[in-house]
Amino acid sequence: MQPRRKASNMRPLRNRWTALAAALALGALAGCTPDSGSDGDGSAAAEPSTGAAQTEMEGVESFFGEYGDYVGVMTAIQEGKVTAEELEYPFVAQQEHVDTLNTWDGQGPVYDLKPPAGGNHLSVWQTCTGSVYDAPIADGNAVHSLEHGAVWLTYDPELVEQADIDALALLINARDYSLMSPYPGQGVAVSLQSWGNRYQTEEVSDPKIGEYLDTYVLNARFNPEPNAPCSGGVTTTAS
Repeated sequence: MQPRRKASNMRPLRNRWTALAAALALGALAGCTPDSGSDGDGSAAAEPSTGAAQTEMEGVESFFGEYGDYVGVMTAIQEGKVTAEELEYPFVAQQEHVDTLNTWDGQGPVYDLKPPAGGNHLSVWQTCTGSVYDAPIADGNAVHSLEHGAVWLTYDPELVEQADIDALALLINARDYSLMSPYPGQGVAVSLQSWGNRYQTEEVSDPKIGEYLDTYVLNARFNPEPNAPCSGGVTTTAS
C-alpha cells in the first residue's frame, strides 16, 4: 500500500557519522546549527527545525542516559569514557546497515523497544516527507528515517478511531521529516519516536503531540544524520 504523498526518486546515502558528534558539540557550544546547504548527494538539505534549540520536553523518555543526547554519547565514546556496549541503551549509538553485512540472514533487524527509537537498521529509509501509511511499515526502514532526523508517529489501530487517525494524519501531512503508520499491539494509543527519544499518550488530542514534532524533527542534538534525505526512500508497507 502506498502513502498518501509521493516522493521523488533518490539514491540512498550511506555516510559514517562518527566524526559528526564532535563537530555538533562544537556547534552547540557556539550556538550554531548544522549547515543547511547540500546534504552530500547534490540535493538541497532542509532547514533545521526551529524547535531544535529546545532540548527537553516534559513526559519524554530519553534513552541517552547520563550523556543527555546523541552528541554527548558519541563524544563520550570518542573520548574513551564509555563504549556503546556499556550504555544502558546501546541502540542510541548503533547505526549499522544490517542488510549490507556479510553476516546478514535476509531478515529485518529485531528491536527490544517496540516501536523502536534507534539502532541498527536497513540500508534504505522509509520515505518521510509528511508520509501517512495506511498499513504497518518495516521497523528497519523507519529507524533509518529516524537517523535522518524524522519523527515517526505510530498508533494502535485497536485503540484509535478512524476520525482520530484522520486528525493525526493532518499533523503529519503538513510536515516534512515526519511519517505515520499503524503499529498493532503497541499497547498505547499514540507513540512518537525520534532517535533516542519517545513520547506516548492515550489522548489523540494531546497538544504535546505537536510539541514533540516541533521539538524533535531535525533536532541536531539528537539525530545522527539531520538533513539527510527523507524523500526517495521505500514507500512499501509490511502488509
